[in-house]
Amino acid sequence: MSFNPDTDLQIERLMKASPETIWRCWEEPELFKQWFTPRPVEVTEVENDLRAGGRAFNVMKLPDGTLIENDGCFLLADRHSRLVYSDGVLPGFRPSPTPAFMTADVRLIPQDGGTLYHAHVMHSDSAKRAEHEKMGFFDGWGTAFEQLAALVECL
Repeated sequence: MSFNPDTDLQIERLMKASPETIWRCWEEPELFKQWFTPRPVEVTEVENDLRAGGRAFNVMKLPDGTLIENDGCFLLADRHSRLVYSDGVLPGFRPSPTPAFMTADVRLIPQDGGTLYHAHVMHSDSAKRAEHEKMGFFDGWGTAFEQLAALVECL
């Protein structure tokens, strides 16, 4: 997949864990809740059906109590190696009633006795990319990566 600097964002991190262990942190709701959002934001609900057409759903609770639902679909799920999901498509590949904000391509690449976790996040236009970056993409996803790295080292 090619990177378009006008519409895409990327972030990656080498983690001291196998792809299988990192996959568990997507697959098991109680593990997913521990890393997916930067604290003090918390995930209160999660349903990740890790298969093509499966639901990618979570509810985030902000410190002020505001709840944000994220509903989407896994477009591709290559066990232990790659997840592609989007909020522009609902489970079963049904079109979402709201315009897509992003599609994320997550790759788990064995490297140096661990795993390179690479996320390529695509937006439909430069305005959505800029909005996501302004929302704190690098800090937010970076913090989530740190939390995931700490979690997988304990598993």
